[in-house]
Amino acid sequence: MLEHRLTAWLRPVLWLSALAGLLSLAACGGGGSPNNPYAPGPATPPTLVASPSPINIFPGTPATVTIISGTAPFAVFSDTPAVLPVAQSVSGNTIVLLANQVAANTTVHLNVRDASGQSIDVPVNVIPAPLLNNLTFTPTGSDCGSDLCSAQTGTARVAALGPGGAPLVGREIRFDVVYGPIAFNTSNPSAPQAQTISVVTDNAGVAQVSVQALANATTQPAQIRATDVTSGNAQIANFNVVNSTNAQQSPITVVPNTANITGPDTATCSSGFRIDYYIFGGSPPYTVQSTFPQAVTLNTNTVSRSGGFFEATTNGTCVNPLQFTISDSAGKQTTAQLQNVPGTTPPAVAPQPAALVVAPASVTNDACSGKTFNFVVSGGTPPYNIVPAVSGVTASPQVLNGPGAVAISGATTGSGTTTVTVLDSGSPKQSFTATVTCN
Repeated sequence: MLEHRLTAWLRPVLWLSALAGLLSLAACGGGGSPNNPYAPGPATPPTLVASPSPINIFPGTPATVTIISGTAPFAVFSDTPAVLPVAQSVSGNTIVLLANQVAANTTVHLNVRDASGQSIDVPVNVIPAPLLNNLTFTPTGSDCGSDLCSAQTGTARVAALGPGGAPLVGREIRFDVVYGPIAFNTSNPSAPQAQTISVVTDNAGVAQVSVQALANATTQPAQIRATDVTSGNAQIANFNVVNSTNAQQSPITVVPNTANITGPDTATCSSGFRIDYYIFGGSPPYTVQSTFPQAVTLNTNTVSRSGGFFEATTNGTCVNPLQFTISDSAGKQTTAQLQNVPGTTPPAVAPQPAALVVAPASVTNDACSGKTFNFVVSGGTPPYNIVPAVSGVTASPQVLNGPGAVAISGATTGSGTTTVTVLDSGSPKQSFTATVTCN
């Protein structure tokens, strides 16, 4: 009975001791939060990353760096704001860059920070821009103001300048049509228009190309781009193509305006080369006339529609230049040219044939009657004609188609010399005389 009483009062004490132990473990962390020991701890913030890094940019040409991970909001600071100023507070996740002009390659470091306290360095290489906001487009006519009428031409022009404004001479500039119903006119008669064309700058550092709008194109925007091939610096120009179907407003244009053809050598002009001349604008149909009708062959003298063409084929006659006059039904006119001039390579010199040889050159025999004498012919230009000088003497064969042997027979027994002449087919002809002497 006493044992039962001792056990009864001991149970509550043991339960209180166990509860105290659990509370002690919770106070020490226990692997979870104080309120929920099984909940995960705070999340690790995403790593701050920006791209591209590093980046090359040109003064006056906008560029962007995108923050692709990190904790918003973001901030950015430039270590050289005089070269590359930036807005310290980033809108969204895009950092807009617009550098000022520099005289030499300059590296600016951007310090990008996020809300979790992370920061990264983004190097920005600012490269001097040879093309600085100077790509211009000017229409040839004023019918559509500063815009380009359908079927009309205009000029795209850009200047490549080095430090201090010095012109960059001989610099390759590539022009591209970004969009719009336009094309660049080329000097290649077989491909008179192209969507991309490269030219080199002149002594003033200027590169320019002719731009052609498609005939009857609807009114819409157009954009072209000029890129300095050496540096990659690019500029764009925007304008509108305006539909112009009024015959009094739409000028006549011909593509190509001039075709330059050269012959194969300095003594010869081109023959059999075809050039297609496309006519746009005006009021079709068109008539075509030539200043030298005998110097070129035309497939037609009438073109019925805008965008149609006539073919001109050279015939070997040298002209510099031949001029085509194109007239529309309203009486308006324009011209196009064809220059067919000798080439720059000297004419090929035909190789001289080897000397004509007959071996042996002479034969002497005491008894010629009934005998045959063989001669071998080589060199010169075959076929060869074998001509004995004395009647009764025969040659077999009389015509030798290539180098080979000829049999001479019929020489008499009396003393004397019989000649056999071999003639080749060259120009000028070569000849060789062999002899048969009978003693």
